[in-house]
Amino acid sequence: MLSIAPRLAPVPRGPAARASRALAVLGLLAALAGCRARGPAAGGGPEAPGAAARNPFAADRLWDDGKAEVNAYDATVRRYDVLRPFTAYHIVVKEDFSKAQLVKADSGHDPGDLVTVLKLNQVLHFQTGIYAYHQMASTFYDRASMDLLKFSLTSFEWCGNSYKEYTRRGDKAALHVHTYWDGEAEATYDLPVGPDVVLYDQMPLWIRALPQTAGTARRLRVVAGQIGSKGPRPEIDPGVLRAVAEETVPTPAGAFQALRWELEVAGRDPDLYWTARGFPYLLVAWDKPDGGSYRLRWTQRLPYWKLNHPGGEKYLLGPAGAPR
Repeated sequence: MLSIAPRLAPVPRGPAARASRALAVLGLLAALAGCRARGPAAGGGPEAPGAAARNPFAADRLWDDGKAEVNAYDATVRRYDVLRPFTAYHIVVKEDFSKAQLVKADSGHDPGDLVTVLKLNQVLHFQTGIYAYHQMASTFYDRASMDLLKFSLTSFEWCGNSYKEYTRRGDKAALHVHTYWDGEAEATYDLPVGPDVVLYDQMPLWIRALPQTAGTARRLRVVAGQIGSKGPRPEIDPGVLRAVAEETVPTPAGAFQALRWELEVAGRDPDLYWTARGFPYLLVAWDKPDGGSYRLRWTQRLPYWKLNHPGGEKYLLGPAGAPR
């Protein structure tokens, strides 16, 4: 059985600092639960009509507060058969989105072309000997249904640049790849569309929008992960996602009561995810079959696009280091 103990020790800051981070995270979760108790926002915007049919996670008014959820993880990733430690950032924010262009819409955009999305940015920077990898994957989910509308990936290191983009319009979806690898320089692959078709890379947020009860299960067709420099024809394999049991999970941010999920694809060893009990069901831990792992270090809600002046770096210390 795979242990839920962290594979990567927290950054040593002493018992008092760890306790402060744990209290900050628990305080934030309590505040978010209070926000949710007020229910989804009423009126206005594309998500107002048909509230009963909306995904309750995405419809919650928390996402309307003008801030982003920023989560930092003590993480490891396997590259060149070695586990590399780094800090991973997951950023979740609501945006207005152009249905025609599949990009963020500016103010004044034609309202007939708008859809509201939740966006997840996964930011990964890690060192491999002399050179570093820099990667960011963005996933855009229709707020009404949590269906994936777009995925984009940039990956660069000293060997070259790669870019990938998944787009969905109606019942047609395609993955476009541009890489520096011979035979994979440029290609477009048509992909199936359906409620059971998911990209592996959309899981970290999508899983939080499912019913958070043990016994929840989904049979899926899983499109292989695209966070990487290569761009072969994507494999699509049968998979099963199950919410298995509630457990206590230790993390650098404190111990969480969490729901353990298992994603088994094509009979291989499963990915294990843990989502915190209570809205917004934070992803607090993730174990990958190759030994990679994530453990939550801190979480906070921030208008990060306004924190780009000198001194904004203090927010990378988490809630304990940010000004009150």
